[in-house]
Amino acid sequence: MGKIRDITFDIAKGIGIVLVVIGHYIPDTAPSWYIGFVSFVYHFHMPLFFMIAGFFYERSIKKIGYWRFVRSKFERLMFPYFILSWAIIGIKILVDGFMQVDHPVSISALYRVFYLPEAGYFLWFVYVLFLIFCIAPVFKAGNRLVLLSLLSLGLAFWDTAPEYFCIEQFCLNSIFFVSGMWVARKSWIEQAIYRYSILWIVITIGFSIIYEFISDKFWIETLAVLLGITGSFMILGISKSLSRLTVSFVEWLKYIGTMSMTIYLFHTLFMGVVKSILTHILSGGNIIEFVFVTLFIVGTGIVCPILLYKWVWIKNKFTSRIFK
Repeated sequence: MGKIRDITFDIAKGIGIVLVVIGHYIPDTAPSWYIGFVSFVYHFHMPLFFMIAGFFYERSIKKIGYWRFVRSKFERLMFPYFILSWAIIGIKILVDGFMQVDHPVSISALYRVFYLPEAGYFLWFVYVLFLIFCIAPVFKAGNRLVLLSLLSLGLAFWDTAPEYFCIEQFCLNSIFFVSGMWVARKSWIEQAIYRYSILWIVITIGFSIIYEFISDKFWIETLAVLLGITGSFMILGISKSLSRLTVSFVEWLKYIGTMSMTIYLFHTLFMGVVKSILTHILSGGNIIEFVFVTLFIVGTGIVCPILLYKWVWIKNKFTSRIFK
């Protein structure tokens, strides 16, 4: 009998990518409660994906050489990074004269994408994840993970890390990838995540409240690391509880989770088009209008990339592999 797939991580990715899409829509007319929610989500929505990546990397049993592994990750991550970056830059330059464009670019952005996510800052995640995959194999064996943990923890407090080659984001997020490796390596940590899901909710909310009232740089950076970890634990714990339910909502989350990469890559493109159109139609300032517009734009950012994959990318072997 084949091993039964644990859908917990698919659900967690589903929740995570929905939160990512929500976090990328913050209009000027957003009410304070919405801004507060987005600020809370920002503590852990990207650390969650790094933790999940680290978990599955540690659990992987496929043995391949270092350079073959790096090449596979380059094809999986950097191919879509460059293709999408150049496509977005081209579209922005073409429509800049007659549509509202978020973060307009110039032609020089075509080469700057080699060392900065110039087309869309959200692409830093793909760039950083590739960098981590280049380094992690060196430290995977035995007690080397302890050394990698100390190194990544120290980098999280490097205040002057440069932005070039996404080094700053690498320093801020590698600790979460390493945390995922520890979760995979120590079964008691994974069990604690699932067993004490309510506790992780309370701790994360508590830390986020404290975060708003402190000003000391060291403690801000410390809480940022702790919130990334406990918030990820919170989502994983919630996902485990949801995985025990047999309702359509959970099935939808699971499916969205399996499509999280294509949603991440293309959601801002569709959301940007819809925002540009609605800007010329709606008046703004009405809370009911804000709620409906938010649901529509966030829904567009989730549904349209999935349809694009099902109707276009899946028809080609190359695009079906790199865009999912």
